[in-house]
Amino acid sequence: MIKYCNDCKREYPEDQKRCPICGGKLEKWLTEQERIDKENDDFTVINTLLP
Repeated sequence: MIKYCNDCKREYPEDQKRCPICGGKLEKWLTEQERIDKENDDFTVINTLLP
């Protein structure tokens, strides 16, 4: 997972809490593979719960 500063439009490592340039709070962003894995997990749960 990466973190992203909406003000500076830059990516930072997961362990950073604030942007070193502007001091803004960083948001968590999933990488493309993490997003795909999460979607697959969600579909698995839905398919398991529905008859």
